[in-house]
Amino acid sequence: MRNRAIFRQKGVVLVISLIMLLAVTLMVVTASNIVQTNLKVVGNMESRDQVRFAAVSAIEEAISSSRFADNPSSIFTTSCGASNQLCFDSNSDGVTDITVAVSTPACVSVIPRKNVELDVYNFPDQATCFLPPGVYSMCAASVWEFSAVATDVVTGAEVTVRQGVSILTTLNNIDTACPV
Repeated sequence: MRNRAIFRQKGVVLVISLIMLLAVTLMVVTASNIVQTNLKVVGNMESRDQVRFAAVSAIEEAISSSRFADNPSSIFTTSCGASNQLCFDSNSDGVTDITVAVSTPACVSVIPRKNVELDVYNFPDQATCFLPPGVYSMCAASVWEFSAVATDVVTGAEVTVRQGVSILTTLNNIDTACPV
């Protein structure tokens, strides 16, 4: 009687184990796909952050000197490809990885500074602006807007960064680019 019970099972354990094996296989494949997707997302975020860093770096280089106020169409001493464009080689292989095109800085406003607003004793550069006996000095506070579009050549990631800067400069320097 016991032998008959064994013969009546006819592979039920085999079918159940195959179903369990299929379920485990589906779980492993799904987990693998999720990991692959997460790796792509992290790679894209890394590319975007690297491109954003290059754009901010280009703008910082542009505003580190007053060259943009003197000649807004040529703000970098050395450009690559076109005027107001920088190239970055992020992995030091000698090939451009990121290009950053900085648009011509736009002068938003100019506010002439009065002689009484200048601190000529503590800031020697402001002493050159002092123009006695008049009310207004030879300098103005000018506000400029920068916009940079950085593109990763390999991944195609693109970021646009905008930044404003206010500088004190002589009226002669900004007369053509930003009339009062």
